[in-house]
Amino acid sequence: MKNYKDILRTTSKILGVTLFLITSIVSNAQQSHPEYAAVKQVIDDFFESINTGNGALLAGLEIEGAQIFNIREEAAGEYEFVTRNWFGEENFSTDTQLTERYWDEQLLISDVLAVFWAPYDFHIDGEFSHCGIDVLNLMKVDDQWKIGHAMWTIQRPGCEASPLGPLN
Repeated sequence: MKNYKDILRTTSKILGVTLFLITSIVSNAQQSHPEYAAVKQVIDDFFESINTGNGALLAGLEIEGAQIFNIREEAAGEYEFVTRNWFGEENFSTDTQLTERYWDEQLLISDVLAVFWAPYDFHIDGEFSHCGIDVLNLMKVDDQWKIGHAMWTIQRPGCEASPLGPLN
């Protein structure tokens, strides 16, 4: 019995190291993609537009007809699904400071398609509002990367503390 446990423990360690190495290779491969910097800039601009209330910047990031879809957790096992067209200037106010932060992002890029996925937290006027997962689908049109679809979950109870630490 002891021999079996030793084999299982050794196999688990080997699988863990292998998984870590594969994840690192895939992550590095995407960062070395020739379009990585251009795609990442659009993503950074997306978050900058939210955090600075710059609706004009945000409008310049979309493909015409871009869609937004969010999933809000209302009660345990109950969800509200909301879809709409892209953000407009009316979605921003200088009276309110929005702060959205993300971490542990995954970015997959092909020649003309990219997908961004990351957990996030969201604050309004410095106070925690909610957390969730952000997903952005980007397409390269006329040699420019644009967002065609933004989707996110909205979770209020049960949010884990951000690895970025407190907002302030």
